[in-house]
Amino acid sequence: MKKIIILLLGISLLSSCLSPDCEKLANYDRKKECLLIIKKMPVFDTRYLNAEGIHLKTGEYCKCRDDDNWWTQYSDYMSVGDTIIKRKGELVFYIHKKDTILSFPWECEGKVYKS
Repeated sequence: MKKIIILLLGISLLSSCLSPDCEKLANYDRKKECLLIIKKMPVFDTRYLNAEGIHLKTGEYCKCRDDDNWWTQYSDYMSVGDTIIKRKGELVFYIHKKDTILSFPWECEGKVYKS
């Protein structure tokens, strides 16, 4: 009986270590900003998005990088000429197409975060 209790306690501790700290991750993503018109199809390696294009405010060539797989999951929706928008302080990623605006709120552990 003692072995079972110790085993269950160990599994409980291990599973709590594997759960993400959603608030910490959300705060990390709130700090990111990307405002660009895609001029070169983004490179999608295993986890990262590297987008290149024209900055919406400055008109200068720029690059955006997503290093935690949030934006990358929407790669099938992106094309040259689309505008991608992720504003600082927000937790919504937008893709503006010619006739449609797609919005993707940030999610963690089944909870949707918008700001």
